[in-house]
Amino acid sequence: MTSWLGSLWGGSHSSSLPYNIKSEPLSASTKHGSHGWAVHEATKKVDDGGEVTAFQANKAELSKAPLRRSSSLSDARYSDTSQTQLIPALHHFHRIKRLIHPRILRAHATLDTDYPDETKTPAPGLDALEKTNTTGTLIIVTEKATPLDDWLENLNPHTANANAAAISWGIHNIVEALTFLHTQAKLAHGMVCPDAVFVTPAGDFKLGGFDLITPIGIADGGGGPTPHFRKYEGVVCPSDYRSPERVGQRYDVLQQSAPVHSIDCFSLAVLIEYIYTHPNAGTGGQVPPPLKKALTRMKNDSPKLRPRLAPLLKCPVFDNPYVKAELFLDEVMSKPVEEKIMFLQSLPDVLNRGVLNENVAIHKILPLLVMGLKVTAGNEAAMTQDVNRRETLATVPLLFQIAESYLAKTPELFQRHITPLVPILFAINDRGVRGAVLQKMSLLEGQLDKASINSSVFEPMCSGFSDSSGPLRELTLKSTICLVQKLNHSNLEKLVRYLVRLQSDPEASIRTNTVIFIGKIAPNLTDMSRQKLILPAFMRSMKDPFTPCRLSALRAVIACKEYFTQKDVAEKVLPAVVPHTLDAANDVRMEAFKVVDTLLVGLREESTRLAKDEADRISAATLGTRSSEAGSGAIPGAP
Repeated sequence: MTSWLGSLWGGSHSSSLPYNIKSEPLSASTKHGSHGWAVHEATKKVDDGGEVTAFQANKAELSKAPLRRSSSLSDARYSDTSQTQLIPALHHFHRIKRLIHPRILRAHATLDTDYPDETKTPAPGLDALEKTNTTGTLIIVTEKATPLDDWLENLNPHTANANAAAISWGIHNIVEALTFLHTQAKLAHGMVCPDAVFVTPAGDFKLGGFDLITPIGIADGGGGPTPHFRKYEGVVCPSDYRSPERVGQRYDVLQQSAPVHSIDCFSLAVLIEYIYTHPNAGTGGQVPPPLKKALTRMKNDSPKLRPRLAPLLKCPVFDNPYVKAELFLDEVMSKPVEEKIMFLQSLPDVLNRGVLNENVAIHKILPLLVMGLKVTAGNEAAMTQDVNRRETLATVPLLFQIAESYLAKTPELFQRHITPLVPILFAINDRGVRGAVLQKMSLLEGQLDKASINSSVFEPMCSGFSDSSGPLRELTLKSTICLVQKLNHSNLEKLVRYLVRLQSDPEASIRTNTVIFIGKIAPNLTDMSRQKLILPAFMRSMKDPFTPCRLSALRAVIACKEYFTQKDVAEKVLPAVVPHTLDAANDVRMEAFKVVDTLLVGLREESTRLAKDEADRISAATLGTRSSEAGSGAIPGAP
């Protein structure tokens, strides 16, 4: 059940967010590792209704929930009632909306219902979180994402190689996120653990969990790390992920001489070990050998000796086709056009070989293709440039491959991503693009409703019937057959007119396919349309100089014999067929005799019926005469 935010928490402030949030959480705020945040499914109220994720935390509950110091991931030894979940949650709330990077969980919107309009009543900043009102709810709406542990559990244990490749890409993402924090933001994350990692539908790992983020070695009154970090890190971050100097509370070491990456370097090493030892990781519960030495260095007892994280990406574990393809996808929009075209042309094979999985195809490649087509194909001036035309030609086959392989089984996704593109694709004045679309007409017919077929597909494709290119006219004709059952009366009449015109086409193959087409669509025509079209069309084709056309016309006569009256058979059809019993082509002669024999059966039955009707009429008339005479005759012996 989906409800508006306003109905969930009362008041109109929360409903001002442009999102619908489901009332039932996917993950409760009390779940271990949630840090007081419940995870909800949500959708946008506008645009395409795209899916997002909503994190919600009740501040009153946070202020009562004690933080738990844990000695391991699964063991909570004691609670410290003097420290609650509220302040770390507020710290995360304020930080996530200010940190923007492709590898950081993207916050689309945030709301503290105690401060719905911060232009009038600003919420206390990071230096005064204790002064925050605690009666409302914290809401963070992010890109759609799943907690790391849930994602690992849902991996298919039978696709080990694919899982290992996806995990290598995910770790690559986290290294990039941390490198950004360390080198650009000059911040240490402080809580690198499974609780802080989320996975998008495309399989990208995103860094979240900014409960402890802090500068290191920068003056902040008491010197970095911050007082907030010093107070809460021991009870917020799982102890397995805390480096030795943190466990020993030797913050002076961090303040005076530790590089900013030191504490996250240690935590990341533990996280990598945790991920690879998961049963579904695809590595047999073992860290890949090329990473083992690096992880040992990353967990060095001395913060000074822990390496920067960026060089870790040179490890052979990340040198695989999956990571390479993902990296190119991330940069494809900024690549030279020729490189982009070559990559697009290679992707069908990449998908067929399983290098990239279904989730990447649907949630990463498809949006790129859709965006590119809307920008380029939707611009008539842009399509006059050869490079844009070639890019579109490389895009369309890939688009339909993804649609056919993955979206056809999910109609909602097809309607969201493909249906809006159909008018754009048919509007492109390029035969190569039109041909690629026509070849997938059966796919469109199976996914689009009757209204869309008539307005978005049939109307624009009709221009192909009169195109100067013979192959395109023929492909248009062949592609139309699957649409007939969904065409309305007006479009069927229009199709009939095009078919009559195509019977005079200079291309013999088109004339042949036209008569075959007419035979197939006859059941879908009205009685009036059939009377006007099929018999004249067959008679016209039987006179065609092209042998296969005459042969197809004769076969169509048999297929449609039920639509001819016996009078038409005797007076029109047979007179047109019989001359072909002496046709120059043997196949035509043989087929003509089959037609004659078949039609004569019907004529004999009709003749027998007529004879019976005549006999019945004579019998009825005779009986009537006798009855009349008997009724009017004199009775013997009457006076």
